[in-house]
Amino acid sequence: SITEISKQNSNTSINFMGLFSFFKGDAAIQDANSVRAEELKSFIGGIEVNLRLDWTRRVYGDGVYSGYNVLRDFYKGKQWSFKKEGGGTMRTYNYVFTVVENMTAFLTNEAPQMSSPPAQVDDPFERALAEGRTKILNAIHEDNQVGLVFQRAARTGSITGDTFIFGAIPTFKADKDGNKTFDSIRYWNIERPESIRVIWKDDNFNEVQGFIKHYRIPVETAKRMFKDEIAAKGIVIAADRDPENSNVIEPTNIPMLTIKEYWDSEEYLLMFNSQSKIVNYVKHDWGFVPLHYIPNIHLPGEPKGTSDIEHELDPQQEYNERTSDLADIIKEITKPTYWGKNLDNLSEVRSGQIVIYQVGDDGEIQAMPKSGQTLAMQEYITDRKNDIISLSGLNQILYPGSRVLQATGRALSVIMQGVNNKISLRKGWWEAAFKNLNVQIFFLAEKYIPNSKLIINGFYKTDVFISSVLLRNVADEINKFQAKVQSLTTTQHNVGINNPSEEQNLMKQELQDEILATEISRQPGLLHQILAQRVAEMNQGGAMTQAGLGGINQGAPASIRDEAENQPGENPAPARGVASPTSPEGAIRTAAARTGARPVVESR
Repeated sequence: SITEISKQNSNTSINFMGLFSFFKGDAAIQDANSVRAEELKSFIGGIEVNLRLDWTRRVYGDGVYSGYNVLRDFYKGKQWSFKKEGGGTMRTYNYVFTVVENMTAFLTNEAPQMSSPPAQVDDPFERALAEGRTKILNAIHEDNQVGLVFQRAARTGSITGDTFIFGAIPTFKADKDGNKTFDSIRYWNIERPESIRVIWKDDNFNEVQGFIKHYRIPVETAKRMFKDEIAAKGIVIAADRDPENSNVIEPTNIPMLTIKEYWDSEEYLLMFNSQSKIVNYVKHDWGFVPLHYIPNIHLPGEPKGTSDIEHELDPQQEYNERTSDLADIIKEITKPTYWGKNLDNLSEVRSGQIVIYQVGDDGEIQAMPKSGQTLAMQEYITDRKNDIISLSGLNQILYPGSRVLQATGRALSVIMQGVNNKISLRKGWWEAAFKNLNVQIFFLAEKYIPNSKLIINGFYKTDVFISSVLLRNVADEINKFQAKVQSLTTTQHNVGINNPSEEQNLMKQELQDEILATEISRQPGLLHQILAQRVAEMNQGGAMTQAGLGGINQGAPASIRDEAENQPGENPAPARGVASPTSPEGAIRTAAARTGARPVVESR
């Protein structure tokens, strides 16, 4: 069933703007004229003032932290606070862009690995159910391209400080007769966090009671998307002004419409225009709010996070302005300036960049003396660049010199400690968000995917693994396993293997093959013995038979380090096609002893 759903989804285009389409064909109660819909509208109107104040602070800043608009402008390269007059140099060296890209790459260099553990580890049946749940989960995540969602969401959070993942929600598709059937379970990143107005349960800002998704779309698009709802309600929709900026003219000539969607754990309300005309109301009774909030850097006591470039804005702007000033100074220094007298008969001869002036007998021309000292300016600019790197927490990793390029092992880990600290702090937020998302996916899968309830059976617990910046953590996990302080299953989970039980079954199958078994056990000497013995079998007509690895160990003796290890009276002779068991060192000592050399004595 999962395979068939994945194939169907790959051939289906989902309109992500039409967030109302997931209720099509659902058995939920839909009634745009209900009393409850009017109550919700009144509730939203009562809290809209507070929500708008929070929106203003997040978008335009609060006097301490910059808003989304400034942060996005700096990321895109709009970093000058004034315009130079007279044609001065205005260059933009966008270091904050590389800060965002590096922090995003360090966190999302691999897609998160998610799996469902067995309810009882030592029960084979529960382990089989866990494998089934993991396959369902991975199929849905693969369908949503979780790696790209993770990358886009992390970049959005790195720039603005806030990340919202919308979903999980079920979507439906229509056949040629207009019948709606289940299509998929979807989720995605909100590219513009200001479109989400979160309603918190308390001032700890820890639990989300609900939210309003507030956005604008073209009028014609709304008419096409919500055709049935508009016809059933009998409403007329038309372009309106942005209620957040009523005095601002739309940036395009396309008529736009305001859409408001209210969500909580039980209800959904769709409204049009700045007057909040009710279009439809749905009581879905999911029991969860389809929204996941991940602050980039948590701000205690604030309903928002902090951007990675928040504290780089001032040094970045200063760096651009002073570097451009230095370019103007150098330009003036290299441009010659002359003064003279009696220049009535002045003439010049040009050859490339060279200019030769010729004056009369009474004429005189001299160069104007200039100061060429720019060291102070250069040191100032270097300090500003170091400020950008240091405040970002990336240190010399962002722009490595020769000494950093040669650093390896523990030295490299020390250099990257600032990055590791930032990444490890936000990992906890992401892991919690993905676990909550998986709960919603399993709930909807039980409801809409045939027979999945037999596998999931209300067990929604999942494990989430996000790879580390350094491979040292992977080596540590392997060392724990080799030291016998950690199980193989736990080790495989921690290093990012999706389904340890399934992986172990595959390993058991490979262990039945003698060649793969020696590769897995890392015994190259044993592999050479196997190959040599097979050659011997071919030469002797198959006289030597093997039965698994036990026969291999009996058919080929272990290599001998020196002649002293031979039993008395033995004269080892290799079989035809088999490498000599005598070591080269032992053979040299034997030949030397036969010529009268003194025997080598080793202390034991």
